Amino acid sequence: MTFTGHGVRALPAAQEEAVLRVAQEALHNALRHSGGDHVDVTLERHGGGAVLRVSDDGGGFDPRTVRRAGRHLGLVSMRDRASGVGGTLTVESAPGKGTTIEMEVPGG
Repeated sequence: MTFTGHGVRALPAAQEEAVLRVAQEALHNALRHSGGDHVDVTLERHGGGAVLRVSDDGGGFDPRTVRRAGRHLGLVSMRDRASGVGGTLTVESAPGKGTTIEMEVPGG
């Protein structure tokens, strides 16, 4: 696992907690489900806010299939946390291609 941070300053407490919890869930999912060898975590300044990116080199999945199968509680939780602080969450994944979870929060 690697972690990289670029120019991020303190965020409002609610945003910091949301970023932390999304990072925890994304790492948990990568370790439990991906089957990959490596996870990259990046936190960067974006305007007055921040962007968190958690990427793994695992087996990936089809996000549409997971949604239909009802096995998406972690993804729903991450989306709820992001939207609860005015942010967004995107999931990029495909079978055999790894997964990237990206959360963007606005400046406070």
